[in-house]
Amino acid sequence: MKAFATLVLGLLAIALHAQSPDLGGVKVTLADPSSQAAVTAVLVTPFQLQINVAPNSETKPQTIRIDLPNSGPKAWPAADVVVRDAGGNALLVRRTGIEWFKLLVPLPAGVMSCVVETLPPSGGWTKPTTEKDRAIQDPTSGVKMRIAKWHEGRVAALSIRFDDSHPTHLSKAVPILDSYGFRGTFMINPGASEPGSRRVSEFGQQRAAWAALAKQGKHELANHSAHHRGGFGDVDMEAEIGEAAQAIWRMTPGRSRLTALNLGGGTRWETTRSLRYYLDKYHHFDASENSTGMDDSYGNRVENFRRILEQHIQRGLWCRIHYHYIGDGLSSTEANFRAAMDIAKQHQTDLWIAGMADIHKYLTERDAAKLTLIKSDAQQLSFKLACATDAALYDQPLTVEMAVPPAWKLPNVVIKDAQGTVIPAKPGKLEGADALRFDVPPREADYSINVTP
Repeated sequence: MKAFATLVLGLLAIALHAQSPDLGGVKVTLADPSSQAAVTAVLVTPFQLQINVAPNSETKPQTIRIDLPNSGPKAWPAADVVVRDAGGNALLVRRTGIEWFKLLVPLPAGVMSCVVETLPPSGGWTKPTTEKDRAIQDPTSGVKMRIAKWHEGRVAALSIRFDDSHPTHLSKAVPILDSYGFRGTFMINPGASEPGSRRVSEFGQQRAAWAALAKQGKHELANHSAHHRGGFGDVDMEAEIGEAAQAIWRMTPGRSRLTALNLGGGTRWETTRSLRYYLDKYHHFDASENSTGMDDSYGNRVENFRRILEQHIQRGLWCRIHYHYIGDGLSSTEANFRAAMDIAKQHQTDLWIAGMADIHKYLTERDAAKLTLIKSDAQQLSFKLACATDAALYDQPLTVEMAVPPAWKLPNVVIKDAQGTVIPAKPGKLEGADALRFDVPPREADYSINVTP
């Protein structure tokens, strides 16, 4: 009897497993747990999911909840995801501003299946160059050269972000950042007050001050949508992102249009398009994830920042933090803000403290760059830098670091571009050897290095 029961339980487990195939970490459920309908899903490819709904006795249209893995080896590129019906027509999908990997798909009446899939970006997904591609080890001259992991050869990077274009960003955050010599990223909502809404445009009330800040160029502006209310349909979402992008471009003429985009926590977005569509159209990159909130309500923010910053320095990573309002009685007190900036100052020699777009550009350029030896002898070397990024958008200089042989004296080393212009270099150490660091534009060019007696 016991053996029979064990057999039955084993068969039941097999049957249940057959009804719940491995979805690669994707979770699919009906939004209404009381629905009489049943949903099944099959992973067709790593980034394509077929979903079917059996209505049973249910007569109402169903909404499907889909949670895509957003970390680890099975993570989906959420910015490239769309949902289509059996006829290939794009379906409306609801998401929140900072969780684009969580989808709500309201199926239209009569539609009982859909496909969730990724669309490759224009030109396809790019494969980064390797560390070997980004380095030269020349036995003839004895020179070792590589593209530094971070600008100026720093150990790690730090970005300091401010959301919602609050008046205290101008009155508190900017002066404090300036006193430390730090560059901040300000996520603005530049839309005018909307008819019928009680929401007042705080940006509009200080538009001239924001324009003056943008003109100075000390700090970076980024897209937080026009009104921080979400977007309801393709047209509305396009307007919310596009209006903010245009406002930033008008305030920063002649500069790269590449901008960080964060659609904002607590907002809802409905579109038939992928996020990639909006990112590409408005020259944006997604800055929604992997940032630590610094609001005092989260508790012990200063010591938490100290801990995570040290971890990022140890691992050589980009540390991202964000604030809302600065001041007593607001989301972050001025004292706590200054205390966090003091911690950053203590680690300044290890950190590249820059705007989010600056850091994103450097990472993207480095992933697309190669160094190639042209020729060399005991006293000279020439090399080529190639970089596949769009020069109109990606203009953050790359840092090349070069260890020289013992016979070369750093003051006698001269670096020139193809036009013969001398490139300034800073002395330092690289893996224990005397070294020079110098910056070059992220585009294809030849360079020469000579040492004089």
